[in-house]
Amino acid sequence: MPPEDNGQTLGEMVFRLAQSMVKLDPGQLARLRRMDPSGPGEGDFWRLAVQHDLRTDNKGLLLVRLMALLTPKGEPGANKKLHQRDRPLGAVLFEAGYPETRLLNFLALPVAKRGESLERMARWLAAKGHDGVNCVDIARLLFADDVRDARRLAESYYRAHDGAQTKPDSKEDEAA
Repeated sequence: MPPEDNGQTLGEMVFRLAQSMVKLDPGQLARLRRMDPSGPGEGDFWRLAVQHDLRTDNKGLLLVRLMALLTPKGEPGANKKLHQRDRPLGAVLFEAGYPETRLLNFLALPVAKRGESLERMARWLAAKGHDGVNCVDIARLLFADDVRDARRLAESYYRAHDGAQTKPDSKEDEAA
């Protein structure tokens, strides 16, 4: 069921889901990371789905898998940062060194083909480490057929890129 159908916004659902996921033990997260989104789903998924009124289609299972991939490893609740509303996906990708060509290839994909690329992005971020990411951005890119979400991704990536380019060089500051 889409979150909006039960009175819960996508942002609220993702926030609550992220809070639950950082409390899962490493074994539960590992099962969710390995879960086949086109399969029947793991027991851990179904507990989360019932608790948070998640979508139970392939995209709903994939969202949980993506968020499990992004959940930092370690003991449950050990100051793990998963969903950070003020850290747009594009900016986090730029900070992690995600190649611009991959971003542009993603932006050119139709919505129906985004899932696999979002998983590659999540694996990239997990491997590089991150201080949380706006998981609502991921959910919107996965669920919505709206160009605004792709534009938001590009804008936040290029704003971070521009910010990195325009930061004054500390050596120049010392010479001044």
